[in-house]
Amino acid sequence: MYKIAISDLDGTLLGADHQISASTKDSIQRWVDKGYKFVIATGRHYIEANSVQEHLDIPIYLITSNGARVHNREGQIIHQQDLDSDIAQEISDTKFDYAVQVNLYTDQTWYTSHRIKELDDIGLNGAFDCVATELSALDKSNTIKMFFWAEQELLQPIYEELNARYGDRINLTFSLENCLEVMQANTNKGEAVKVVLKDKGLQLTEAVAFGDGMNDVEMLSVVAKPVLMENSQQALRQALPDAELTLSSTEHGVAVMMNKILLAQENS
Repeated sequence: MYKIAISDLDGTLLGADHQISASTKDSIQRWVDKGYKFVIATGRHYIEANSVQEHLDIPIYLITSNGARVHNREGQIIHQQDLDSDIAQEISDTKFDYAVQVNLYTDQTWYTSHRIKELDDIGLNGAFDCVATELSALDKSNTIKMFFWAEQELLQPIYEELNARYGDRINLTFSLENCLEVMQANTNKGEAVKVVLKDKGLQLTEAVAFGDGMNDVEMLSVVAKPVLMENSQQALRQALPDAELTLSSTEHGVAVMMNKILLAQENS
C-alpha cells in the first residue's frame, strides 16, 4: 500500500499557468483525508513552495532547492546542505556570456546577475523576487544552490566545464532544458525523500513519486512507484524506461494517477 506521495512542481503538479488546478487540489485533499501523506519536492526556493502549501491549505513537508532544504509541517528546517563557499565564489567570479543568467539562492534571498522577463513571469510568490546584483561581492557562506538560465547550446559547455573543474564535489542537473543547477555533491531529491520518510516512520516501499525532469531522477529511482509525466524530458524517460506514465501536467496527470491509486487501494 502506498502511504505517501511526493510530487515535483513545475511540469508536474503545476499546469502551464504555474498554478494547481482545482481537480488536482481536490485529489490531494482526498488523499490526505484517507490518512496518507503528501510532500512537495521542487527545485524552487522554500518561500515559493510555501506559497503553494498555503494555497493547498494543508500542512505538509516541503523539499526545496532540489533537496538542499527539507522543512517539516511546522516550517522548521530538518535537513540542509549548502554549496561549498569556495565553489560558489569561483563560479560567481567567472565571466559568462550575457545571454546566460546566473542565479544564487540563500535562505532569505534569490540573487541574479541580471533580470530576464522569462523568469519574472513564472514566479509563484509575488513577494519573493530576484535581486539583480554583483554576485562576486556576496557572502557565499549561505549558498543553497546556483543555477544558470539560457538556451541549451549555451548551457552544455558550462555543464562540461563545471563537471571537469569540480567533479564529485558538485551535483549538476538540468531541471529544465534551459536551466542548469549546481548543488553540493550529495544534494538531490532522492536523499531528501529518505530524510522525510525516516522522519515520518515510513518506508520507500510505501512511496510513490511524480516528476518530469532530470532533477527528479534520484527521487524517482528510490521510491517503489515512480510515475513520469507525459511531458517528461526524454532523458528522464531513457533513464527510467520501466516507470509508469501518467497524463501531462496540463491534463492534471498527478490527480489522475492519485485517484487511480486511491481507487485501487480502496478496493484491495
